[in-house]
Amino acid sequence: MSDAQARKEKTVSGVAAVLMHLAFFALLVFGVSWQKTPQEMATTVDLWSTLPPAKTEPMPAPEPKPEPPPPPPKAKPEPKPEPVKPPPPKPEPKATVKPDIALKEKQEKERKEKAKLEQEKKAKDEQAKREKAEKDKADAKKRDEDKAREQREAEAKRVANERAEAERKIAAAQAAAARALNDKYVGIIQNHVKRYIVEPPNLQGNPQVEFDVVLIPGGEVLNVKLRRSSGVPAYDEAVERAIRKASPLPLPPDPTLFQQFRELHLRMRPKE
Repeated sequence: MSDAQARKEKTVSGVAAVLMHLAFFALLVFGVSWQKTPQEMATTVDLWSTLPPAKTEPMPAPEPKPEPPPPPPKAKPEPKPEPVKPPPPKPEPKATVKPDIALKEKQEKERKEKAKLEQEKKAKDEQAKREKAEKDKADAKKRDEDKAREQREAEAKRVANERAEAERKIAAAQAAAARALNDKYVGIIQNHVKRYIVEPPNLQGNPQVEFDVVLIPGGEVLNVKLRRSSGVPAYDEAVERAIRKASPLPLPPDPTLFQQFRELHLRMRPKE
């Protein structure tokens, strides 16, 4: 039952109770009045044909008027009925599980667990494959970088070797040219000095004497030093005098080549 219907029924019950009390009160009032009226009329209508002797009787005491009926008690408001709480639901009886249903449920549970494990294993395998692919890619990139670096280093080394070889060849060529130039001008100087040698008499054989000669720019002889004697002191002295008299010695016209002839090693023989 809803709250609105309950309130409506309470209102109707209260009105009905009040009307019943009012009707009861009216019945009491009108009932007493109807009983009192015939007595009063009988008392007033009673007539005497002859007057009785006057008696000095005491006047009858007036009848006491009936007390008015007590007012009907006020209707007490009916207490509001407490809301009826719905009874708690009865626990459903446990259904008895048949053995085959329990077996199916167990199998279904095992199937789901197996599928979950397989899915987790598949996810782990895919993750491992991705990590391996990334590692292989990184390794391949590193190999390519190492190979490119090795190629650059090899190319740089090759270029450096070629440059060094070229420089060596140039240096060798320059050295060869310098030696050739030195040999050429040493021969020129030897021939120039021979013109000033006065060989001692009775010189036998072809003795060789060696001198270290120091020159200054322009070919002037600064110093002459015997390095190895020929065994004939007269011939040694004759060659030394010739070197000093032949100053200035002939040198290449390029002054940058003077360093090659600043210190000469002259070998002199009478028959050369």
